[in-house]
Amino acid sequence: MSRGLRDRVAVVTGAAGALGSHFACRLAAEGCDIALVDVAPADAVALRIEAMGRKAYAAAVDLADAGAVMRLAGEVQDRFGRCDILVNNAAHMPLVPFAELTLAQFRRFEAVNVEAALILAQQFAPGMASRGWGRIVQITSSTTGSPMPGFAGYVITKMAGIGLVRALAAELGPAGITVNGISPGLTRTPSSAKNLPQALFDAVCERQLLKRTGVPEDLCGALVFLTSEEASFMTGQILNVDGGVVF
Repeated sequence: MSRGLRDRVAVVTGAAGALGSHFACRLAAEGCDIALVDVAPADAVALRIEAMGRKAYAAAVDLADAGAVMRLAGEVQDRFGRCDILVNNAAHMPLVPFAELTLAQFRRFEAVNVEAALILAQQFAPGMASRGWGRIVQITSSTTGSPMPGFAGYVITKMAGIGLVRALAAELGPAGITVNGISPGLTRTPSSAKNLPQALFDAVCERQLLKRTGVPEDLCGALVFLTSEEASFMTGQILNVDGGVVF
């Protein structure tokens, strides 16, 4: 178990999906109680966490709704009394060709991928600061370093997430709060395997220095490290966990 994580309270967005559920369960295994946030039900993940002997709360929230995000923060405070670790993992990522991208569509990318993370940080940071300890981890994307056509809305807002990491690190560092990011490469999950062609996985794998496709477990160690005491002197950084594509 990593030093400093036992009995912490973590909020994980996008927790019903493959990456988010792995993040949540790994933090629970390290001794955290977990608030699971997703537009889809995350009750099954909550049951897995409770089976580990930790507390869990599953909240169905559309992160594009700023009012709902504010209410969620209040619910977490009511149930757990605090948030020590915020993992901004949720992502809006439909494939929309640049020529067809409407302003309304882009604003949803922006709301889910950037604004929700900003709101949650604003809501939870004062409590973290009062205790002199906090961890915020933003899940970014290797597409910011190697963009492909059709991902304009996603890449733009994921790059904004990197800016958010750097800005919040500067704002919150004096209060003892670290803010870092993890930049995954293409990761095989049930959803990505269903929606993306095998040819894409093969092409990305060929570009990697490590010649295998990433899986969610590959990212969990980086998350545990960034939320632990071992990373207490590290902030404003983005860890590329992509098999060696972006460096």
